[in-house]
Amino acid sequence: MTTDMPKAAASARPDFFFSYSTAEQTNALLSALVWIVFHKQYDMRLTPSALASGGSQLEQIEKEISESTFGVVCLDGLRPNVIHEWGYMRGHKIPVILLKKDGATIDIRHFIRESAPELQNPILDMNVHLSNLKDINYACWFPEDPPKSAKAIWEQYNKVKGQFPEAKLTGIEEPHLW
Repeated sequence: MTTDMPKAAASARPDFFFSYSTAEQTNALLSALVWIVFHKQYDMRLTPSALASGGSQLEQIEKEISESTFGVVCLDGLRPNVIHEWGYMRGHKIPVILLKKDGATIDIRHFIRESAPELQNPILDMNVHLSNLKDINYACWFPEDPPKSAKAIWEQYNKVKGQFPEAKLTGIEEPHLW
């Protein structure tokens, strides 16, 4: 889905940056769906491929984001690194496709580990947990329905494309998985 080659050696297609929590099991499926929707027009960049030994992870990730045409951010888990990457994109006026699965949770178990085993991850409520951003449009994706999810990603891309004409995002064919 992505390459570790320097951009000059890779294809001449533009990049997009996909930000998500690796702790969310369904995000492997989402990553594949995002790739399916965009792979003909864009190269996908992910945090793990952006990191190089000996360098600042933050600087490398921000460089990858800065060089991307747009971003795809999955809020599932609401992890701080994902929120930082989304904020970095917003601050640099990079168009963002924002995704959240129905019933997404906030991954607090990651922080508390075993100190409170009975505590469960709460459901992510955009009106409460991101109240100052609740007017930002996001699309729901559906792990149990990949074709519906691919179409939702495509539709959100077209909305973002219309909102950011200066970004010169290319046309993408509607995905038909089966």
